[in-house]
Amino acid sequence: MLNDLQKIISRSEKYQEEDFVNAANMLMVNQFIHSDKRSHREVYFLISSHVDYFRNLFAAIGWSFIYQPDEAYLGILPLGHERNLKLKLDESLILLCMRQMYEHKLENFEIDSGRAFTSSDELLALFETLTGKDLPNETRTKELISLFSRHGLIERGKPEEGNPKNILFSILPTIRQVVVEDYIKQIELLCDVDNNRDALTEEEEAIEDAEQEQGQVIGTVQDDDNSNQQTSTMTDDVMEDQNETA
Repeated sequence: MLNDLQKIISRSEKYQEEDFVNAANMLMVNQFIHSDKRSHREVYFLISSHVDYFRNLFAAIGWSFIYQPDEAYLGILPLGHERNLKLKLDESLILLCMRQMYEHKLENFEIDSGRAFTSSDELLALFETLTGKDLPNETRTKELISLFSRHGLIERGKPEEGNPKNILFSILPTIRQVVVEDYIKQIELLCDVDNNRDALTEEEEAIEDAEQEQGQVIGTVQDDDNSNQQTSTMTDDVMEDQNETA
């Protein structure tokens, strides 16, 4: 891999080894990188112009490299057993609801530049309709919005003028990479009180909270046949949420 990098650098008049190191680190930290996000733009074009190198680099450490030039983003997802770490129930349900919202807006031609514009009030209304469960409180809703913003699945906007509790945001096309196609079935399974728990155990909750303090990366949401809980891929080293505009 180092030999490949040296060959690329020797032919390049623009990039140095440090640029490739920084690009790989940024992708690991952010999970998804978008060309229209100002802080991502330079790294996006470096990686997109050397797709084969980065695909091989991440494959060597057990990661799947994703490149979607039509939607101008790229990202990574872990492979193997790393795909199956648990999300809290409300996190899984909110993810699934966001995928439902994205598909609904796509079908109704309400997507703009790959983004589905919505709000926390609209998301919670759908959550209540689809799940029948108690809504997350205001603090928890902000935590969930921040969580998925950090992982490049949504882009936060400003609170609605005159209604600061309603957070405006857009759902990014990356949501389709981490939420499986049968998302409605997944919601039904998670809301089946006969087959699912409403929360992690205290021990699982403590482990989950510790992992979130370290930072995590979200992968594919799927069913765990052994525990009947929603699962997702996680890893370390995610930065604080960045409130910036493209």
